[in-house]
Amino acid sequence: MDNILERKAEIRKNIKNKRKSLSAEEVARKSNIICRKIICSDIYKKAKTIYCYNSIRNEVDLSFLINQALEDKKNVALPKVTDKKGEMIFVELNNMNRLKPGEFGILEPVGSQCAAKPDFIIVPGVAFSANGDRIGQAGGFYDRFLRKNPTFSVGVAYDFQMLEELPTESHDIKIDRIITEKEVYY
Repeated sequence: MDNILERKAEIRKNIKNKRKSLSAEEVARKSNIICRKIICSDIYKKAKTIYCYNSIRNEVDLSFLINQALEDKKNVALPKVTDKKGEMIFVELNNMNRLKPGEFGILEPVGSQCAAKPDFIIVPGVAFSANGDRIGQAGGFYDRFLRKNPTFSVGVAYDFQMLEELPTESHDIKIDRIITEKEVYY
């Protein structure tokens, strides 16, 4: 077990350093490509409600996708942490200006009304593998949420975040599809 945790910690450190070294232009360019792939997908076209996230520390920026989804009259919801034990809900977003810093300084929607069940959820991560394994930030928020609320999940990442294999634990939830600027993994 300690070996798995140590390997996960090392992967997090390495990938976060690579992500940190991206320029704002690289983040914008690669994020735009990833968002466009999602917007062109059948799952997006059929979706009425999409759960997204607000990016931090050079994660894939979903602003373009969120704005397009709102323009397309889709329901968009963002996570809101409800307690320090790692519980979160998704609150419908009506306007990108109605956000405030939450528990961890991440911008969250104002209010506490849970959004409708999503057609799919976009999940951030530090590292992914082609078979759907994911390493997150180490808080377990998305694993707990997906365990309680099973739904089709789409991981988004830069190509360098894709690794051949990842150490996993029994509580880790697999992702259904992963999209990078170079590839789509099913």
